[in-house]
Amino acid sequence: MTGLIFAMRRVPQFLAAFALAVAAVVMTSPAPASASPVAAPAKCPAFVLSDAVQEPLVFHARVTGPGKAGAKGQVVYPVTVVKALKGVTGGSNLDVALNPGVCQKKSLTANEDYYFFVQKKGGTILAAGTAPRVEEYTDKLQAEIAKEFPEVIAPEPQQVSFSEPDSPEGQKLVEVAAPGVALVVVGILGLVIVMILGRRKPS
Repeated sequence: MTGLIFAMRRVPQFLAAFALAVAAVVMTSPAPASASPVAAPAKCPAFVLSDAVQEPLVFHARVTGPGKAGAKGQVVYPVTVVKALKGVTGGSNLDVALNPGVCQKKSLTANEDYYFFVQKKGGTILAAGTAPRVEEYTDKLQAEIAKEFPEVIAPEPQQVSFSEPDSPEGQKLVEVAAPGVALVVVGILGLVIVMILGRRKPS
């Protein structure tokens, strides 16, 4: 009986020692490595016209319908070429596929005008790469592109129109001057005829 009592007194001491040993192991064990931070996506590059015009196909076109799903996540839009600058023919109907890249346009608006800086891969006209290759048409962009393609985008000639004077004084001046101008013309013609006849020798 005495031995049993002694053994029961030793149990708490044993548990305490065991707890201390576990705590020491936990404190000395290396901490788990923290997960490496996920890198943020790189900032999309800005549109640079001097780079974009190096693409083999450059044109101003109007989107004529909604986009349709294409291969590899691409969206294909029907367009009509308004102004051909390089690699295409004006007035032609084309299908342009938008690259699903994070920095490319994801959608286009029907009946709106855009400038396309694209390339042909197989039978697909593709806005490829990581840099923007489709831009909305604006007067500012049009002016910048005119500098890149001056032989294609010429400034429109100014039309000069002549109209009759609106004021009564101007109309009277025209009415008064008209007979005088007619007399001067008749006089010059008469003088020319007299000179021609005077030079003719009598037969």
